Amino acid sequence: MAQPRRSILRRLGKTLRGRTSPGTPAEAPVPFRSPKSRRALAASAVTVATALTVAGCTAGASTTNNSDAPALIYSPCCSWNPQTYSYNPWNVNPAPLSDFVFLRLAVQDYPSITKYEPELASSWDVSGQTITVHLAKQAKWQDGSKVTGKDLYDTVLLNGLNGAALWNDITDVKVVDDSTVAFTLRPGQPVALAEQDLLMNTLVYPSSVYGKFVTPQVEKDVPAYYAQVKADSKGAASSPQQARNASVFQQLAAYDPKTVVGDGPYRLTAMTGAEAQLVKWDGFWLADKINVPKIKFTNNANEAIYPQLFSDNVDFTGVYLPPPLLKRWKSTAGSNLALPPAFGYNAVFNNALYPLNITAVRQALAYAMPRKDMISAAFGTEKGSGGVPQQYLTGFSPQQNATYLTKDQLAQLNPYDNDTAKAASLLTGAGFTKKNGEWYTPKGVPFTLSFEANSSTSNVVTSFTAATKALTEFGIKSSVNATSGAQVSADLSNGNFQVIAANASGATPLLAVSALLHDQNFLGSGNYAGKRGLGFGPTADVPGLGTVNIADTIFNESRSVGPGAKLNELSWDWAQLVNQQVPYVWYGTKSYQFSFSTNRYTDWPPIGSDGTSTIWNMASNNTSAGFVYALTQGYIKPKK
Repeated sequence: MAQPRRSILRRLGKTLRGRTSPGTPAEAPVPFRSPKSRRALAASAVTVATALTVAGCTAGASTTNNSDAPALIYSPCCSWNPQTYSYNPWNVNPAPLSDFVFLRLAVQDYPSITKYEPELASSWDVSGQTITVHLAKQAKWQDGSKVTGKDLYDTVLLNGLNGAALWNDITDVKVVDDSTVAFTLRPGQPVALAEQDLLMNTLVYPSSVYGKFVTPQVEKDVPAYYAQVKADSKGAASSPQQARNASVFQQLAAYDPKTVVGDGPYRLTAMTGAEAQLVKWDGFWLADKINVPKIKFTNNANEAIYPQLFSDNVDFTGVYLPPPLLKRWKSTAGSNLALPPAFGYNAVFNNALYPLNITAVRQALAYAMPRKDMISAAFGTEKGSGGVPQQYLTGFSPQQNATYLTKDQLAQLNPYDNDTAKAASLLTGAGFTKKNGEWYTPKGVPFTLSFEANSSTSNVVTSFTAATKALTEFGIKSSVNATSGAQVSADLSNGNFQVIAANASGATPLLAVSALLHDQNFLGSGNYAGKRGLGFGPTADVPGLGTVNIADTIFNESRSVGPGAKLNELSWDWAQLVNQQVPYVWYGTKSYQFSFSTNRYTDWPPIGSDGTSTIWNMASNNTSAGFVYALTQGYIKPKK
């Protein structure tokens, strides 16, 4: 294992471009999370009543016997590979296991990164450099045994074999007692970032199944390896600890359990490549709050979900609704739509490929790409369409621009409003010429571009089609290559593209930038270790920082700086870099379209005037986590 990388493909499970991670809608990496003011951790473990008040309404009393109610049909889209899935979470973990069958420690109150709702952890506290987690004493595994600190301890160590982000935050983990585990933070590690990796991003698995892989050698090697990573990342990659960890992880990933022993509110009773059957588990300590007796978790592409949705065969989905389908859904009986904020759409340039390695060319393309037209072509202009054009090219979300940058700072940035005259001036200044309406590079060859996107992400393909049309009219003959998600992933990592689609988000602005300029730029680990990716840098002059290694610096800063003045200062530095160098164009921002029907199930979480609420915001951060949290609060009931 080389240096662990906090990839957008890893942040909430193992997301694959063109597929979805456990609990996330189609086309979604981890959505951005804009931190608010830090609260005491004691206040983070808020009561259920407080959580429901924040959500804007109180769920009704639970029913006691809904066993005859129809199964709720949950269709988030493309949630696991029909051919390759496993009950082993360190192999290929299908989405129904996350949150429904296996619980995480807490659910994040998005967009805050300092407030969480307890789940498997009843509470947690911070003292000096230690975060202590107290597990819910009522928690049991579905075989009747108690969930213990050893289960959490073993899970965290085994996650460390696979480059878990948490191990960038901690130096050690110890079992204090049967229900308590202590985590030692690295010196200077922001608690808010460690909490997110620990509380929200850790699902716990049973030691009775996986504990055999946690040998005394693993207990020594995992923390030793990450200590060496901090001191000498290159040396760590070839260390004996790395070799032993990699060997154990190969054995762990190859393990094939035939049954699932969960601790969540539902038991997995059947599963195929097309769907999973989940049945409410009466042994769950909040079972009396849960009103949905059965869930049919389907695994379909958008095209298969649409007819099911309009024929009342789907109760909940997060699939994208293009303008005609959105209009049809709004006129469908029982239809409802929640619109929490999501993630950013990016057109990523191959910064190492001529002529895209010329800054003026990337700037010219930023002027020539009609961001408003790209978004309106894909989403239309109707309320609830799910997409808005990006105003400021900073590499951050609109919420982060407003939170971390001042109005004066934003005014200093180049808005890159669509302006073909400025684009032409930049190209001419870089030695390009235009003949018979077509641009030629200084080498005398036509300047052409290919935009690559996942064919199943119809809105991205449509946006790119609008961009290529405008560029072709401008004189840069452009086309769209709509291919498989796996191919997009490979081409992006290998640097085999000209312009390619990539989603981005992050809990802080630095993590949002790191999602591309570290996680997909001169890759240092994983299957594509040593590959170029975006090819931006590897060194560049960052305003306020000087000439630095781009990937390493943004990674280290994103993992070591929490909310406060320093984060604001560094956010401004990186915003200027992205705005000046334009390694990619964040052309639009997505809002999830969570469609749900009240024909068979009612009492869904409330929706405010802005199209969202606390629980829907939780779902935008991680769909399954938010959905299951809503169930445990008494929401969603069979219609009588």
